[in-house]
Amino acid sequence: MRYPTWDKLRSAYWYSFRDECVHSSPWYLPRLSDPAIVLPEESPDGKWHLFAHTWTGIMHYTSSSGLNWERRKLVFFRSNSPFIYKEAQEYYMLFETHDRDWGKKSKDVTKKGSRVMISVSKDLYSWSQPKVIMEAKDISEASWRQSHSRISRPQLVLWQGRYRLYFGAGELTIYDSGQKSTAMFMMAESDYIEGPYKLYGEPLIEIEPDSGYRNLATGGIRVIALSDCLAAVECSYFYDKDNNRSRSAMLLLHSDDGIEWSIHSVMQTSPLEGWSSRAITGCAVKLVEDEDTWYCYYSANSSRRILGFELVRESLGLLLGKIVRK
Repeated sequence: MRYPTWDKLRSAYWYSFRDECVHSSPWYLPRLSDPAIVLPEESPDGKWHLFAHTWTGIMHYTSSSGLNWERRKLVFFRSNSPFIYKEAQEYYMLFETHDRDWGKKSKDVTKKGSRVMISVSKDLYSWSQPKVIMEAKDISEASWRQSHSRISRPQLVLWQGRYRLYFGAGELTIYDSGQKSTAMFMMAESDYIEGPYKLYGEPLIEIEPDSGYRNLATGGIRVIALSDCLAAVECSYFYDKDNNRSRSAMLLLHSDDGIEWSIHSVMQTSPLEGWSSRAITGCAVKLVEDEDTWYCYYSANSSRRILGFELVRESLGLLLGKIVRK
């Protein structure tokens, strides 16, 4: 597999494909979060494939254009945040499951946790029985300020001959919107796809109180493997002093080693009104080489109150990053 260079990513000019969302789930499944994309040239049938989670679990969609999606089936019940990694002719799906009581009641909420699962497929339709490769209860940072233990949004990158498992750790709630988000970004390594994984000792990215875009939550981060470095898109949360409310941003990050990360630029911030005004929650970024364009699908939501109840609707948007040639 040929990776693009950092120059092709940092030179991209980002703009919204349209003002409205590009895909939503049915009204009775008002959540569609954390997309994972497989391009036609990567798939066995030459179609676009989308995996995202709804209230019921991880749903599979296909498309001939990347814009109009046909729902296929529920892949894994009560599962979150899928990620697809391809090696040779096999596809590996990493995802999160969590049952906070896990069949037992406990007063110690730090014992209630989530886990990272992995499953394998040759055709993107049929998947093997999932296996556990990491558990939140084994990671002290997964319990943010004595909340229940959670690790989230797992993803796999092959870097310098080893597999790196990047993931979010610790759950928090944004003070005004009630949106749940991630406190820290962490990493573990292994010589084998299915582990065992050894945890890197410290969080790579944490909340920064003095930061302009990361002072409320680190949020979801999607790593992008490049030929000369690693990059990432971070869906962070910050306090907007001018409007006295929380907002979210999509930040383009750069790293030479995948451990030390710096903010390169701001791709977009959440609007004050509209379908994505409450929070931007996750994303997937792919380069469509024959168009010289990066496709960044992202999940975002808005809310409204009906009869005293807050109703949250989450859908997918699309940012396009046109590569600017010098």
